[in-house]
Amino acid sequence: MKIKTTNTNMTLSIAAQKDEAEKNSFYKEMFEVMIQNSPVSMYILDGWAFSFINQHFCTLTGYTEEEFLAGKMTIEDLFHPDDLSIVKERIKSRVDNREDLSRYRARVYKKDGELIHVEIHGTRMERNGKTLLFGTVFDVTGEVTANLKLEESKERFKSLFYNNPDAIFTMDLEGVFTDANPGCETLTGYSTKELLEMSFAPLIVSEDLTTTLQHFNEALQGIPASYEISINRRDGKRRNIEVTSFPMKQAGKITGAYGIVKDITDKVEHQKLMEELVFFDSLTKLSNRKLFEDRLRQVFKLSETNEKPVAVLFVDLDRFKFINDSLGHHAGDEFLKTVSKRLTENVRKTDTVGRFAGDEFAVLLPSIAEQEAIELAKRLNQAIAEPFEIMGHSLSVSASIGIAFSNGTEENVDSLIKKADTAMYYTKKYGKNNYTVYSEELDRKTAYKLTLEKGLKTAMANQEFIVHYQPITDLSTGEIRAMEALIRWKHPELGMVPPDNFIPISEESGHIVSIGKWMLQTACAQNKAWQELGYPPFKMCVNISTIQLQHPNFVETVKTVLEETGLEARWLELEVTESILMEDTKVLKDSLTNLKELGISLSIDDFGTGYTSLSYLRQFSFDRVKIDRSFVADITQDLNGKTITSTIISLAHKLNMQVIAEGIEDETQLSFLKEEKCDEGQGYYFSRPLPANMHDLSKTPKKYW
Repeated sequence: MKIKTTNTNMTLSIAAQKDEAEKNSFYKEMFEVMIQNSPVSMYILDGWAFSFINQHFCTLTGYTEEEFLAGKMTIEDLFHPDDLSIVKERIKSRVDNREDLSRYRARVYKKDGELIHVEIHGTRMERNGKTLLFGTVFDVTGEVTANLKLEESKERFKSLFYNNPDAIFTMDLEGVFTDANPGCETLTGYSTKELLEMSFAPLIVSEDLTTTLQHFNEALQGIPASYEISINRRDGKRRNIEVTSFPMKQAGKITGAYGIVKDITDKVEHQKLMEELVFFDSLTKLSNRKLFEDRLRQVFKLSETNEKPVAVLFVDLDRFKFINDSLGHHAGDEFLKTVSKRLTENVRKTDTVGRFAGDEFAVLLPSIAEQEAIELAKRLNQAIAEPFEIMGHSLSVSASIGIAFSNGTEENVDSLIKKADTAMYYTKKYGKNNYTVYSEELDRKTAYKLTLEKGLKTAMANQEFIVHYQPITDLSTGEIRAMEALIRWKHPELGMVPPDNFIPISEESGHIVSIGKWMLQTACAQNKAWQELGYPPFKMCVNISTIQLQHPNFVETVKTVLEETGLEARWLELEVTESILMEDTKVLKDSLTNLKELGISLSIDDFGTGYTSLSYLRQFSFDRVKIDRSFVADITQDLNGKTITSTIISLAHKLNMQVIAEGIEDETQLSFLKEEKCDEGQGYYFSRPLPANMHDLSKTPKKYW
């Protein structure tokens, strides 16, 4: 009985041991799985070598377990050289039992070369007489990077705050300064310590305090604002400032307000100065045109119920240019100031005297009878005619005055001033030291002429001239042999002005010299441009006037233009009107001769309408003649045009000159000219004069028959 019991107990003991062994095996396996699948990197160091690492450690570093356990990957290889001494010291202190637990950070190189930041938590244990070190490793690269960026951001903020030349500050909910940069000291004259013991209110000028408090309260409600106010510095000086205020938040809660302030005192003063420059003439201190027009506009509104009209006097000084050129601009300026004073002294207190430009003045006369305005103009003429004492010189000038009266509600500022201006130019042209009252009966042609003459002064500078080109066609082949350059004036008010209207005026005024040079330069440059594009070369025909030919530098001007544009002389032809040849002057003859010597072609325009002597045709060796369009027009009507045209062609050919027919418009004219062996022709039948970019020279020459 006793033996049986013993056997039973032994059996139970063996079973229990077996269960315990299975249980231990299970927990060991479970622990192994947990360690290997843990989201934390784990390691065990035996001395200086790794004796265990889990899978997450391999994933973190990129190395395999074999590389670590076989000693291929050591601590020296893993850690950044600058951090290696720290890592070794912490390991040694645990081995020497100087610390049980350690926590530190270091930089680790991954297998792909990436440098990461890790935090190591380590401890130690004794096993079988050996010291083992084990612990966990966390990737803190994201945290470290974020902290670095945060520190950089803080440094940037401090740099912007303390080094900014503008005043930057913070205030609490009561408006007391809590921080202020050096710019605040510069702006206010108070030290930072003094500012931090006061609110902003004492700095603000009384008239701006309400506005400032309103914007401060808006900032505390989350509403940013930008506004301009004035402050009093500690030394009592006033400064104009531009304030930008916005809420200051901590943990999402508004705890005060930020402020950025720019000192705009210089800007404000500059604006005031600019306003003076905008509305007043800087030399005479009279109203300038802008202010004059504004006052005239206001007078119009006030005078709607007034029976008396509004009047404008336009005053232009005669001979002022002579004073300016002979005595210098300083004397000229002093003279203008004295004239301004005289004008002001001789008008009513309600009148406005303005200076428009140079020696041009205007006087605004609100609500005035016509005769009263005329008497005032006479008084101004007399006042200006009195001698002026300027810098030791006694100067005498006169004034040309134009008077214009408003004619009802349809009148406007621009039209009234323009009428007075037109009347003044009439005076200047036909009277001087007098006045003219503008009326609808005023010579319209003269007014038009005066408008053109005035416009010619600025037409070149304003680039109002354009050039159109009309082809000259070989009547036997249909090919283009030449282009005639024809100037056009795109007047800003009158629109396109025909050359016949403004060329005579430009000759009278002397503007033809500069206009002619520009025309020649433009035409030659265009012909050279066509040549460089690969088109077959042809002549460029440019009209010149008697004034140009008689100018002593004309031939040199032509030579310079050819050199500057690169156009060969043989591709330029100058056209002169038949009437030029009646001018029997040596300068004209020399110019024609010298032009021929340059290799330039010469032609006579409008041939048959003047009294050309055959001797001139031989003397100057003209290359071509142009039959006037009036004879070509008569061809269709079967008048004497056919006979005259045929005679001109025959005569020119006998003198070895080619013939061009102008104004060809239909097939009948063309057929007759071809029969008469006319060499070339131009007219609407072939092409109207067009801008250069509208000529398609790439097309095959058109055959018109």
